[in-house]
Amino acid sequence: MQLRNIALGLGSTLLSVIAGVWVAGYLTVPNPQMTIDGGNFLAFDREIGLVARPSHHARRSEGATPNRPAMTYDIYTDDRGARVDGPEQQHSAAHSDIVTLGCSFTWGQPIESRDTYASRLARRLGVSNSNLALAGYATTQSLLLLKRNRDLKPRLVIYGFIYAHLDRNVEACGPTYHPFCMGVAHVAWDGEGKPYIAPPPSDGARRAYDHLMGTGWNPVAWLMHGLDVIRGRIEYGWYRSRIPDKTWREKAFAYLLEDLQHTVADMGAELLVVFIPTNYEAPPPELGRHIGSTRLLDMTPVFLRHKAAGGSPLYVVDDGHPNALAHALIADEIERFLDREKLLSSP
Repeated sequence: MQLRNIALGLGSTLLSVIAGVWVAGYLTVPNPQMTIDGGNFLAFDREIGLVARPSHHARRSEGATPNRPAMTYDIYTDDRGARVDGPEQQHSAAHSDIVTLGCSFTWGQPIESRDTYASRLARRLGVSNSNLALAGYATTQSLLLLKRNRDLKPRLVIYGFIYAHLDRNVEACGPTYHPFCMGVAHVAWDGEGKPYIAPPPSDGARRAYDHLMGTGWNPVAWLMHGLDVIRGRIEYGWYRSRIPDKTWREKAFAYLLEDLQHTVADMGAELLVVFIPTNYEAPPPELGRHIGSTRLLDMTPVFLRHKAAGGSPLYVVDDGHPNALAHALIADEIERFLDREKLLSSP
């Protein structure tokens, strides 16, 4: 009788745990309308958080909405993880004339690499380019990845900046479609109030991919992933409740931008910051206060003139990212800017 009661108690406890994991780790964590063929193109990095897998090819599809059809595009990376146009470019050169940094607005979600402003600009100018941008990045990850690829020795570094980077710079959980932590490097402060770049709290790349693709019929994998999702949800709530206010976000940006400026100068390169509006908005005042003598190209006037003239939309419907037309306008404007500033005019 006693053994039976123990067995019943253990069984009911186990069932309760499984039910809790199912509810908190699966039932209440919906997946986006997305498919990825070719395996996860993102990998966890203990310093940066998210990096693109080197020498990889995947095909990503975004689900249809009432206002547009589904969107499918290829993702090719070279052996550094830089996004490239196709398999013929998957071996990176020892040197690159231009290194492009930024988030999805520069990386090119949800369009083909050849349509991004980075790829267009390189083809027009007849120069080499390494597009080290990645969806979800901010100044923090862009800076760390540039330092890791110093040996490219570029002549020009282009940083595609958007308003959201001010927030992302201090967030331990990067942007994601899921309500759990996508761990990324972020600015924090030590006991003396000095800023530093803190490592990501956990592996969000694998967590998101496993949740999207499923764990199959392996009960151990199912349980471990469910528990990891619960951990990610706790981390998400913890860090979201402790995001620094606007004053500290500006301090973090100033710290990162100064480091980026020094890093580019030490590499013997020029730095160009390109502000890309998210919805035709002007650059944040924080950018103007800390840009200093660094060259700044504001795309807002160009976008507004295009809109006022009745031009086609510049943002992907029900998505918000710049479309191929917007990338073409950005490439046009950067090309004009480089010509006026006499950048890249000589080897």
